[in-house]
Amino acid sequence: MHRGSGPLVVCLVIAFSGCTVAKMQQESGEMSARIVQKQEELTQLQDRQAALSAEKQRLLAEIDTKQVTLNQLNSGLEKLRQENGRLKAENESQQREKQRVETDIKKFQAEIAALNNDDRLSDQAKREKVESLKKQLKTYLQLMLTQ
Repeated sequence: MHRGSGPLVVCLVIAFSGCTVAKMQQESGEMSARIVQKQEELTQLQDRQAALSAEKQRLLAEIDTKQVTLNQLNSGLEKLRQENGRLKAENESQQREKQRVETDIKKFQAEIAALNNDDRLSDQAKREKVESLKKQLKTYLQLMLTQ
């Protein structure tokens, strides 16, 4: 080795070390930014989940305390469907659950539409069907809240 190469090697090692440290600092900054972004996304998702839960609770309370019409039930189901639609499904399991809830709500809405359009039923029979539908919906909402 040449005599003058020692300081050169030391300078190169220091330069490479400096580059490595700078790169690590940059990556650390990028990672911190991603963490902040993910925390914001999580907060938004939690807020949407809370809104969905609140809508379920509101609809459940309305079913219990009021003489709810079919149109009111349908309106409540539509709000529930909209809240469910706002949820972000991050994985396949969440996507399936979101789709299942959407399908269930549409089924209830179809039953309401069928009852609204059925002129063959007597008023008493219609009230009984509405009560039955309310019980089914109440059970469904209670089940959703426990999940």
